[in-house]
Amino acid sequence: MLSGGQVNEIIVEVEHVPSGIQSHPSSSQIVPEKTPVNSNSILVSSISDSDVTDSQIFSNRNDKKGKQLLQFATPLKESFALTLHNSENTGLDTPHTSHENIQGQKLIESLITMTSRDRIKAIRNQPRTMEEKRNLRKMVDKEKSKKSRRILELNCCAQCLNSISLAYRRFKNNLSELLNSISLWQKTLKVIGGKFGTSVLSYFNFLRWLLKFNIFSFIVTFSFIIIPQLTVMEKNHLQFTGLEFLTGAGYFTNTVMYYGFYTNSTIQHDNSGASYNMQLAYIFTIGGCLVVCFFSLLFSMARYFRNNFINPHIYSRGIAKLIFCWDFTVTHESAVKLKQKNLSTEIRENLSEILQENVKLTFNQQFIRFSAHVAAWVVSSGVAITCCAAVYYLAENNLQFLANHSNPGAVLLLPFVVSCINLVVPRFYSMFRLVERYEMPRHEVYTLLIRNIFLKISIIGILCYYWLNTVALNSEECWETLIGQEIYRLLLMDFVFSLADSLLGEFLRRIIGMRLITSLGLQEFDIARNVLELIYAQTLVWIGTFFCPLLPFIQMITLFIMFYVKNISLMMNFQPPSKAWRASQMMTFFIFLLFFPSFTGVLCTLAITIWRLKPSADCGPFRGLSFFIESIYRWINTLNQTPSYLWVVWIYQNLIGSVHFFFILTLIVLIITYLYWQITEGRKIMIRLLHEQIINEGKDKMFLIDKLIKLQGMEKRANPTLFTLERRDLEQWGPQRVRQHDAPRDLRFRQSFQEDNPKA
Repeated sequence: MLSGGQVNEIIVEVEHVPSGIQSHPSSSQIVPEKTPVNSNSILVSSISDSDVTDSQIFSNRNDKKGKQLLQFATPLKESFALTLHNSENTGLDTPHTSHENIQGQKLIESLITMTSRDRIKAIRNQPRTMEEKRNLRKMVDKEKSKKSRRILELNCCAQCLNSISLAYRRFKNNLSELLNSISLWQKTLKVIGGKFGTSVLSYFNFLRWLLKFNIFSFIVTFSFIIIPQLTVMEKNHLQFTGLEFLTGAGYFTNTVMYYGFYTNSTIQHDNSGASYNMQLAYIFTIGGCLVVCFFSLLFSMARYFRNNFINPHIYSRGIAKLIFCWDFTVTHESAVKLKQKNLSTEIRENLSEILQENVKLTFNQQFIRFSAHVAAWVVSSGVAITCCAAVYYLAENNLQFLANHSNPGAVLLLPFVVSCINLVVPRFYSMFRLVERYEMPRHEVYTLLIRNIFLKISIIGILCYYWLNTVALNSEECWETLIGQEIYRLLLMDFVFSLADSLLGEFLRRIIGMRLITSLGLQEFDIARNVLELIYAQTLVWIGTFFCPLLPFIQMITLFIMFYVKNISLMMNFQPPSKAWRASQMMTFFIFLLFFPSFTGVLCTLAITIWRLKPSADCGPFRGLSFFIESIYRWINTLNQTPSYLWVVWIYQNLIGSVHFFFILTLIVLIITYLYWQITEGRKIMIRLLHEQIINEGKDKMFLIDKLIKLQGMEKRANPTLFTLERRDLEQWGPQRVRQHDAPRDLRFRQSFQEDNPKA
């Protein structure tokens, strides 16, 4: 800040304006009409408090690049269009067209001198259509190639690197366009985000992300497990009744759907052909899918964490992106309206979050709210423990219940009870919002997610204990197939309940809120409950893939149906959130919950199954073995006898089978996580300091403006005749000349101010 009586410095930016740029009619000119204009006239920028851009806020590293881009950014809109127009209309050689051609040539020459990255960035940032940008890039590349051939001949290595870089850039752009063109539900997601905001949109993004996961798992299992088994499949003699779609038993038992149908022999169609070991294919395919899912989850968490927590624009709330940026390639009327709606929704979310952060409560209000939170947590924990106890009691007596009831529908009792709990209890948890009354909607969603994940993962843990300790040890039949059927029934029942709730329950709630009890109104979309339904189903799919290889395909179909059902129900039965809030960090939290405790629990369950349990003696690819992992041990012993495969044995013994390797890998992951966390905290501190610096600079400029206004008033009182004559001249010139006259008067005033104050 400056002191009260001194002006420390006045920043005056002087810039030489090239000839030809002043032809733009909307540019600010400081020379009157009657004054002769010099091509190298000096442009003095005025001091204002609105010249702090985002690039000045966050870094000054690109000042030189910015000045270089500004030299051609002004005439680009007209010069490029006129250059293209004149290139087609050759033969009309007028002074005006020759001047326009000179401008176009200067524009192209300025682009040629830049680096490839700066040139691409400069062309991309222009308010032009994609066709015009492509034509400009082609013209620049053509001129650059001609100039390079005339002036400089690159050596062989440089040419190879340049061609490889160009080919890679084109391949990357083409691949990005291809992925965007085949991406599912792009327009639908934009409509949802524009109407309901990013909070509801995060659920549909998460659903689409899980769909991609299951598509990959199905392709892998179908290629390496199902197709080889289909080549040696025997005819199924069981009769299909239709009840199999509900129970998963009967006809489906002797199909590729379940573990027990797969052979344990080596598949070989010709005596001289290659053999296919089904044991190794089965365990390596399932293990490969889990490994890919593990690294995909880690990569997705790191990517979303970097985008939503580390990047500086997150803490500036993206104001520059929302207000000062517009995609000029959007020309269709409906697309423009949708873009405007999305921007308005994001601005409303940012403003709402700023207001909510500034709310301060008294001590009594904080105490009452804390007591309500503690009571809600006690009640929710008690309800979850009661439900888990009921499921455990029912699971322990399920085998005896099935033995006493020969009805095929009796197997649906356990899935029915579990699905009822998953439907009713989360809605009961949602009612706690009336008591807790969170100021931040994000905190409410996080709390509901934690309560629901505690309930659902506890139920899955009890079921896994029942399957691995009761079904696997006490069943005389193929216990792997029985577990696969149980998981299939749980998935099917959960899908039926979710479908009925979306089509009937939410519709009835809309009728009640609009017709019977109008004070209720339309309901809001429960993000926590719907997200936990997806995590619960995906956890069952990961566990059941080992026992039922077709589960990823079934889950793929259910997710595809649920997207359209949820979308229709959202548009008909729900209203936008009453409190707008940004959900840019929700996707990171969803994936974290999917990784822990969901995916880590799946790994523990399958590890116990493969290393501790004995396979069935009469079914499945691992029949006759003591443990599932014994097939790997036999394979390693076989490779150990072949010298050309000793490197595989070394990798298994020193990496895969070594505890120290996984300990070091875990330590590296923890260190990287800690570094990311420290970077996040440092960025927060940096952004806060920069915000304070911006505020101080704004105050400095306001102080300078006040001083200039006072000095201008003193000069006006000292020379009243001069200002009266100038005012008369301005009235004669008219309103169009006022702005052209104000600039030289301000310039004379600043010159007189500098003469009176040499230090300034």
